[in-house]
Amino acid sequence: MLKKIAQGDLSAYRFLFDSYFSDLCNFLLTYLHNQSFAEEIALEVFTQIWERRESLELRSSLRAYLFTSAKNRAVSFYRREKQQLFTRLEIEEDQLSVDFNSQFYLENQELRQIIEGAINSLPEKSRQIYRLAWEENLSHKEIAEKLAISVKTVENHVGIALRKLRSALAPYYKQIFIFWLFLRGIF
Repeated sequence: MLKKIAQGDLSAYRFLFDSYFSDLCNFLLTYLHNQSFAEEIALEVFTQIWERRESLELRSSLRAYLFTSAKNRAVSFYRREKQQLFTRLEIEEDQLSVDFNSQFYLENQELRQIIEGAINSLPEKSRQIYRLAWEENLSHKEIAEKLAISVKTVENHVGIALRKLRSALAPYYKQIFIFWLFLRGIF
């Protein structure tokens, strides 16, 4: 697969992205406890693979490379952003609200509505746990304590939510990825 990606094969890259993106985000949540940051780091890992595709050499499996790279980026991100987290979020929000009439803003709002609709379509318990995990940034243990359920039950509902969201949002991965690239100043 890596050879195909090195040759610029977008379908191989898309397959890699589709195969590992959700798992990588879920893995990153253990470090970051924030869905947006987990997705951002996961997208950075995939962006790096694409940018370095011709020179990328692996000493282990592709899966091991992805997860090690994600973990290292998460640790670096946490250290770098720990003090500036809230300021950064306010700046990004201000940048997005500069021109409410822009096409980008309209597409972003539409995409947010699609994502919110996908979240609202989750089964009630999975939706509740999803919101506690990613919107309130609670750990699985904290959610279990708050809802008086086991950590394993929380993990099961997180898995259900991620699978259903991945399926519901699959047609929009390209828009989500482009939006992320735009925010990062890459596009």
